[in-house]
Amino acid sequence: MKRIILLPALISLILLSPVAAQTVSNEKVLEGLEFLKAGDFEKAASSFEGVLAREALLEFHDDAIYWLLKTRIALGDYSEAAELAYRYTIMFPAEERIEEIAYQSARLLLLEGDAESAILALSDFIDEYPDSDLVPSALYWIGESLMVLGRLEEADAVFAEVLNRYPSSVKREASRYRRSEISLLFRERELLNLLKWSHEEYLRDTEDFYRRESEYRSSLAAYEGDQTDLSRERLLVLKQRLLELQLYYARQLVEISREN
Repeated sequence: MKRIILLPALISLILLSPVAAQTVSNEKVLEGLEFLKAGDFEKAASSFEGVLAREALLEFHDDAIYWLLKTRIALGDYSEAAELAYRYTIMFPAEERIEEIAYQSARLLLLEGDAESAILALSDFIDEYPDSDLVPSALYWIGESLMVLGRLEEADAVFAEVLNRYPSSVKREASRYRRSEISLLFRERELLNLLKWSHEEYLRDTEDFYRRESEYRSSLAAYEGDQTDLSRERLLVLKQRLLELQLYYARQLVEISREN
């Protein structure tokens, strides 16, 4: 799956989220946050991992795992991020951040390429946390998952729900964009179906063309030996029809070639 990382937006969401604003006091954690703010994700990850490597800093493991999880997502290390989310859930099930960890765990399923499981997990998250501020985002990722599966009509309905129910959501513009994209995909699908239909029609018409051409040529051969005025008139009409038929199919073939 293609990795799309919008670094400035990601950093802003990380540093400004209510949960993220919790106070951290360990020097290495603060160092990691500074690297994270500067966009140096490798150094940030190293700082957070340094905290986790020291048992003496166990009281700061909550912060370290949380921020390392976000850093791994920023780096596109989705499998490691998923392991960190699971680790956090086991170690700190009663922490306030567990709600966001559940959301990230569900979203990571899509980022790892399992769209069907992501839909189920995101739906479970919405059922478990119906009043969460992350519900619009969870809906958005359900829409993304449906798009990956090619279920465009359902995806469009989900993005519409985000726009209608959560007009001030951070996923508002992304949902609007996806709806526009789906509209184009609908048109593209219609065009492909039309081209397919046209091609099938062309093949059927080609068979008809050869049949009619054969009939015209047989008639031409019969009339060419007969030089009465009526025969010559019919001969001219048949030749004209044959020429028009040939021109029509030649033009059709050119048009189809251009479209393909």
